[in-house]
Amino acid sequence: MKINRNNKFHKHQIFMKDTYLRNYLPETMLLTKENLLNMQNKYKKFVIKPSIGSLGKGIIIVSEVGREKYELFILNRIKNIVGQSNLYTFLKGQETHSIQSIVQKYIPLATYTSRSIDFRYIVQRTDTEWVVTGKYAKVAKDGYAVTNFEYGSSILTVEEALMNTNINHLNLDELLETLEIVTLSISNCLYTYFPSIKIWGCDIGIDIKGNIWIIEANSAPQTKGFLEIEALKPMYNTIESYKRKYKRKT
Repeated sequence: MKINRNNKFHKHQIFMKDTYLRNYLPETMLLTKENLLNMQNKYKKFVIKPSIGSLGKGIIIVSEVGREKYELFILNRIKNIVGQSNLYTFLKGQETHSIQSIVQKYIPLATYTSRSIDFRYIVQRTDTEWVVTGKYAKVAKDGYAVTNFEYGSSILTVEEALMNTNINHLNLDELLETLEIVTLSISNCLYTYFPSIKIWGCDIGIDIKGNIWIIEANSAPQTKGFLEIEALKPMYNTIESYKRKYKRKT
């Protein structure tokens, strides 16, 4: 199988081979009838995503609310489906251009003012090492299922966001250190497979118990969120400086 750097499932398989990173991965499978049933039997709530895609498009959160009764949260809309076979038919019908979906354990993300929150870390390659050059928190727009900036999420510094979340027994310094270790480990792991890539955008979730979860790693990350608040603009300048200085090898 040819590994595609844009394929979420391919990168999940890469991370699963890493003895450190596998501890931060939600259970993930390709969407088949058997895998969907398996995930339903384990969890009453799970997520469907296109294996290739960006900007939060195509993400569906599925909750089992009764016997073969399902509530689907799509962006800011709710759809109800009755019957396991009808659910599978609907989900497979959302696949486009031969891009298979994945089914993933739902992570109850920590919240900021009752809205889901996750974190974007930018990691860039110098001639010798990976460096975290920027980071911010994304707070979902009220009523939305995703935290993507394109759907109206709010941008905060990581520190401000963490200090005001509902995470239990928060040890800020320890969590910040682990976040940096995880993101650098992601980049080092992917470097083995994609040595020409000089930048990764790592999206990281944290649940209310303070557990860290890898959501995604993108080789063409959006950085305009860094222009939203003054405190992040120096990071934007650093990112752009690294892009110029350490250009991708062709």
